[in-house]
Amino acid sequence: MPKLFFWVLLSGLLSFQTITTHLIASTGKITGEKLKDYKGKTHTIRPKGKAVVYLFLSPECPLCKNYAPVVQAIQSKYPEIQFYGIVSGKTFTREMVGEYAKDYKISFPILMDPDKQVADYLRATVTPEALLIGENGREYYRGLIDDWVTGLGTKRAKASKRYLELAIENLLSGSDLTYSTRPIGCLISNY
Repeated sequence: MPKLFFWVLLSGLLSFQTITTHLIASTGKITGEKLKDYKGKTHTIRPKGKAVVYLFLSPECPLCKNYAPVVQAIQSKYPEIQFYGIVSGKTFTREMVGEYAKDYKISFPILMDPDKQVADYLRATVTPEALLIGENGREYYRGLIDDWVTGLGTKRAKASKRYLELAIENLLSGSDLTYSTRPIGCLISNY
């Protein structure tokens, strides 16, 4: 009996995750479906007909600084995918986010989520954390960018598994494979 309960619970949780991400990508049931970038330009965070990568970032997080060139390279490699950086909480000003984007040469939009509506809705907890949502609204990946970081303060000499890129490749090839890894990073600010 406990095994049956476990599988029913797991099935329900997976369905909830798919429904939750489907809502942001297709129905617009959240109030934060439009966010402003650090320049003040408004962006729709659920582009129609396009897969999107949401990267939760923090200008102060050492991992976000280290990963900036990596995610910029991934974005450049996959122009058919919309990339959004999202800075959640009230800790960072537009100027601070603009300096981060300039210093690390990030060309994709970095959006301000001051009330954490998007972070809370998508259940993002740390920076950096990546989510890949297909144009159908389905969540295909959530978690680490790659396996370079093994824990807070520990890392490998070089990444050997590129989780986000693999998820993008799978999506572009028509695969229905979905998976996640546990993100490691700085907690998203509550302020």
